[in-house]
Amino acid sequence: MATRKEILSDLSSKIAKGNIREAYRDFEELPIVDQIAVSISPGVGDAIAAFEVAEFGRRAKTNVQDKDYLGAAGNRGLQILSGISLIPLLRFLRGAKAVAKTGTKVAEAPKKTDKPPVEEPLQLSAPKDLPEVELPEVLPFVTKPVDELAYQTTQPSLPMQSKARKFLHGYYKKLDPDINELSPEDWVKTLTDPNNEIPLGELRLLNVLDELNQIHPKLIKEAAGSEKISKGFLDNYMERQQRDALQVRGAPPGKLEAPDTTFANEAVKRTQQQKLYFVRGAGEQRTTPDHYRDLVYSDGVKGNNAYAFDGVGTFKPELRLQGLKDNFAAGDLPEDKMYALSPEIFETIEKGLKELNVQDTDTFADIFRVQSDFMGEVGDSRNFVNPKTEADKIKKILRYNKFVDEINPILASSRSMDTFDQSAVLRMNASNDVRKLGVNEFTIEPKDIEAITGRSYKESLDKTPEEIFYMLDETGKKQKYVDVPNNPEALSQAYFKDLYKDDSALVDLKNGALILKKAVVPKMDFSGKFKIDPYFEKSTSNEMKLPVRFNVLQAYKSGADGVHIGDAQANVEGSPSIILEKYARGEKEIDKILNELGITNKKGVTTKISGTGTEYDGTYLKFTDDVKKAIEEQGINAFKLGGPVDIDKMLAEL
Repeated sequence: MATRKEILSDLSSKIAKGNIREAYRDFEELPIVDQIAVSISPGVGDAIAAFEVAEFGRRAKTNVQDKDYLGAAGNRGLQILSGISLIPLLRFLRGAKAVAKTGTKVAEAPKKTDKPPVEEPLQLSAPKDLPEVELPEVLPFVTKPVDELAYQTTQPSLPMQSKARKFLHGYYKKLDPDINELSPEDWVKTLTDPNNEIPLGELRLLNVLDELNQIHPKLIKEAAGSEKISKGFLDNYMERQQRDALQVRGAPPGKLEAPDTTFANEAVKRTQQQKLYFVRGAGEQRTTPDHYRDLVYSDGVKGNNAYAFDGVGTFKPELRLQGLKDNFAAGDLPEDKMYALSPEIFETIEKGLKELNVQDTDTFADIFRVQSDFMGEVGDSRNFVNPKTEADKIKKILRYNKFVDEINPILASSRSMDTFDQSAVLRMNASNDVRKLGVNEFTIEPKDIEAITGRSYKESLDKTPEEIFYMLDETGKKQKYVDVPNNPEALSQAYFKDLYKDDSALVDLKNGALILKKAVVPKMDFSGKFKIDPYFEKSTSNEMKLPVRFNVLQAYKSGADGVHIGDAQANVEGSPSIILEKYARGEKEIDKILNELGITNKKGVTTKISGTGTEYDGTYLKFTDDVKKAIEEQGINAFKLGGPVDIDKMLAEL
């Protein structure tokens, strides 16, 4: 039998799709207690009541046409009652039996142990002019084209692929076709399986995981208590989470940041464009204005909240090299340039470009000035929340809970006052210590009581299942446990959970013995610190990953012949060594892109020039036919696995 949550979810879904008549038919077939629950629920109950006004009026008209005047009078009366919202009230009164004068208090619940009353639904005349409605067929999962799985990145709109959704659709790992439904927890286990190579950062961005890489509360909420969700449900959920998760916006003309700064490559300066990258969960916490502080887009997005920004220009490396050589031979270069260049340097550059068969007509996109005020503020002021510290806290809390399991049987069976006094001191110290870790809530399960005492947990309750059934919530207007299955065990367990989930660490067993409750692990404390962002790796964020991936895709789409990234511009601007390390990560990202495209160690695809001290140093990617074909068919993922995250290892060890 379906739970009330499932009933409400099904009715809500049908109403949202416009199938109100079908929803009402299902509603009329429910037991009266479930009709009560539906009638007093927000949204669904209102829609049902509104439909009843028209439905009973239509039925009355049908009765008159069929000369069923008594039925017509009854339905007309029901239409009037429904119109003033009295039918839901009558249903509630039949179930609850009595309400208080004020509407906020109810009469004492009956003390007898009879089962809650169950009445047959109203026997209304069925409409004769409606055909039978077939239930919709459950359709199989439909694989979508790869472009439909991408993040739409606003301005410019270039689709970057979602590796998580590509996995569900079988584009790079074949998911068992028989797997169409799993519990939310099992879906998370599947997605986080290291063998499936889905970046945890992307799963955090898509609200599948939280900051501790555990199942996200939002996913649990949207599953609405369902034991299983379909692959289609999960895919639709992730598609919704993609919206505005990643945004790439061009800096408008006149809003470029320091466009006249010194450039290592004047050709790049003349063709420069700047972009800002916005990543949900990174940048919104910033408090110190820096670059693009005066840039506000028409939809209110502030440039100062960007996760990272960059500059991109174009140049013809082979043609420019020929010009440099000619000017060098003629002595027609600035003195510092003449001093820095030599025939050996030209030879090194020529050798590197020759490996890619670069022609004098080839145009390369040059990625430069990749920076992140977000990372600057993290480093200068607050630093990230330390996942290791949080993992250590969890480990200590779990140790406390293990201690609770070990000592509770001793406490429950203690007969000696001396032993009791000693254990009291011990347990109070333990609970105080765990509170220092941020614990402010404790809980105990029915099975814990039964394991400790050897008796049913129901003996510790002060209410019968019938009394629990009739309890109202804090508003005094609806049943407190309306979403709990209508059986004694479910009602008792729900009440037990509420009764003992509080800030007290102790439970009185009613026989003079006190036992400890387990600690509820608190959420991470982000006060005064930054949350780890979706591109967080090891102990910091890799802010080079998104700009490099986006620019490779943009260069390919714009018809460029290749991409170059190096640290020459960072050196010219006098950037610290940490920036140069980031550029090295940016160069490595080129290799990661090729690896996931299935292009590895192929000659004529990439080369690295180093040691020349010129703008030519760095990594070059040539868009060969193989590279073009791979990008066209597979796209470029917004995320790619980086190094292992420290917290994952620690949590696995707990």
